[in-house]
Amino acid sequence: MAAAAFQHLRREKPVTHQVLHYGKKSDTQLPESGDKTSQRQAFQLAFNTIKYQELLEYIMMDSSFLTSQHLPSESLPLAMVMLFDFQERKFTLRPTKDLTELSQEVRALEHSLHKWKIKLAASLARYRIKRNLQSVSLFLPDPVRAKQQRMKLLPCYAWVNTLKSSVEEVCAELQRDGLCEVKSVSEVAESTFCRDHLCPDTLVFSQSTISRLEQSDLTATHRLNIQERSVCVAVSVLRPLLYDCGDVMVAGCFSAMTAAHVAVAAAARCGRALVSAADHTAAQLTELHELLALMDVKNLRVVSEAFLALDEWDSAAQRLKVIVVLPRCSTSALSDPVSTIHSEHGDWDLLTHLCGSSVSQSKLQTLTSQQARLLAHSLTFPKVQTVVYCTRSIYPEENEQLVKRVLEKTHTHSKLLPFRVNGPIFPDDSLSGDAEDSKFFRLEASQFTNGCFVARLSRQADPTKVETVQDVLARAAAKGLLGGILPEQANAGTKSKNKKSSVPSATGGPELLIGLDGDAEAGPRLPQSDQDEDKDEEETEGNKGGKGKKKKKKGRKRKVKKNSKQSSSQLEPKTLKKKPAKKNAPTSKKSKGKARKIPRLTLSLISSAKASIPVSSVTQQTEPDRKPPPRPTAPKTPSKQRQSPDRGEGTAAQRVLTPADFVLPPISSSTSSSLSSSSLSRPPSSARSSRRALRTTASSSVTLPSLRKLGQ
Repeated sequence: MAAAAFQHLRREKPVTHQVLHYGKKSDTQLPESGDKTSQRQAFQLAFNTIKYQELLEYIMMDSSFLTSQHLPSESLPLAMVMLFDFQERKFTLRPTKDLTELSQEVRALEHSLHKWKIKLAASLARYRIKRNLQSVSLFLPDPVRAKQQRMKLLPCYAWVNTLKSSVEEVCAELQRDGLCEVKSVSEVAESTFCRDHLCPDTLVFSQSTISRLEQSDLTATHRLNIQERSVCVAVSVLRPLLYDCGDVMVAGCFSAMTAAHVAVAAAARCGRALVSAADHTAAQLTELHELLALMDVKNLRVVSEAFLALDEWDSAAQRLKVIVVLPRCSTSALSDPVSTIHSEHGDWDLLTHLCGSSVSQSKLQTLTSQQARLLAHSLTFPKVQTVVYCTRSIYPEENEQLVKRVLEKTHTHSKLLPFRVNGPIFPDDSLSGDAEDSKFFRLEASQFTNGCFVARLSRQADPTKVETVQDVLARAAAKGLLGGILPEQANAGTKSKNKKSSVPSATGGPELLIGLDGDAEAGPRLPQSDQDEDKDEEETEGNKGGKGKKKKKKGRKRKVKKNSKQSSSQLEPKTLKKKPAKKNAPTSKKSKGKARKIPRLTLSLISSAKASIPVSSVTQQTEPDRKPPPRPTAPKTPSKQRQSPDRGEGTAAQRVLTPADFVLPPISSSTSSSLSSSSLSRPPSSARSSRRALRTTASSSVTLPSLRKLGQ
């Protein structure tokens, strides 16, 4: 089995540099028979042979083993694998009981190597002297040699199945079996264990305890499950992000143990774990169902569609809140990639690249394209709130660079918050340095753990953007939280509240303003600042000829319509007609005088008389944008002409006012519109002539002309 794996995965050299001639790689297939332990051992032996391929080929040629034995090219891969195993055993023969279990071809080649062992050992010694190698391991590149040394010291990690037992119960049973609990992983030795500070459901054991642990009742009943630590870290990041009764999707390349671990974490929140059946083989699905039955996991659902074929409209994605992306990566941060690739049914071709100091750029491009597709598709689900991206790689092209590139190209709907990197994940273990890079979590490979990279992407608002009230209202309206009230309507309502007229007078209507120049005004009285603004605007328009329209001044919240001047000689009793108010009408230059309220006595006399124009009509014409409350004393007429609310019988459309309707005490007959004097709008000479006229006609009585201009 190891010879077949070596023939398929070996490194090929150019024809001019080939020392040995192997058969074609296309003629061999990877071994799939045998139990899992045998397969893992066969691939481990093939991987080690590939790492020392150049050294073994030199020994074969220098010792003349191939020429003396006349081995065919088909047997060369087997000879290479057995030569590595032979030098690992210091060129000693296997025990007799082990030889009986081997095939005839293997036993014959074993005896040939043993007969040639002196020449083989001499060739190895000459090579070490030429290269000045104190040990055979120094032949390897520094990164590969460091991984090989860490693999021999790496502790074992196992997580507790909380569906069957708790962490405290498992620790108590381990102590009854003779194991002692220590505080840190650096203190772990034989017959000891500790708890993982990053993963609360994970325990750490030494390598010498693995065989004892595998034979215990805890692992046989799957209360304790051995797994690589990087996956345990990813599940630990996922656990606080889960929603009650929400689903979590596991996408990418992972083992059955990883899917079960995610399902156990989701069961604590009454959620489900989803796995795509189209992304796995039938053998993998069978293995998954068997493991779930042994672990009593019932909240894992297998979706028939492939993950890249799912969209937001599928029934499986309606409760989907979190996605865990575990893509196929270079596994360059793992000290023992063979065990991980074997358990996850990964890409065995990676072993060829991992034998060297670095992975080729062509292989990285192939991996990153697949990783980007998985991550980008995970960000397209509108109901998903968090995406956890995890790799076992040391290359930035697969880690932070890929995450940033995918986020830049991702288009988010305007009604949804965009995905952003949410970190730091573990604040106590975050690396110091760039603030942006500190949001990611990196676990450096060491003698205590394998390395990994984790990124947590959550929907968040832009922290650099200051959100306005309009943005909040728009988002609330989009989610239907305002009950059909749009932000535009809310803004309009606010403006209309600010545009309030002055408080009505005691009679229920607006204050009546009459200037000394004979202009009658009806409407709210402006403050002094607004009157000054009116005066400045009118003077400006007057200088321009009075032809242009007045510009609307910012900050003004009140407007009044002034009636044009009409002399007393032109005022005659006529039928009152309602004329539509014209907006932005130019103001007469003569109406610049400051208006003031008429005396209370005169106002009470006017209100006691039956005025032909109700006060509500004046309010309605003064403020056309604001609908006045209905008044029972002011009946509405369908025509534009307003009827007089006289107690006598009225006419259908119009009625001519008689002088008896406006009988007042004896006042001046010069004009009825000058009841309130405004000396600021007329010269002093005009004011004195008006007072002189009042004294000469004190005994006469006149009628009040029509007030048809009061409502304009």
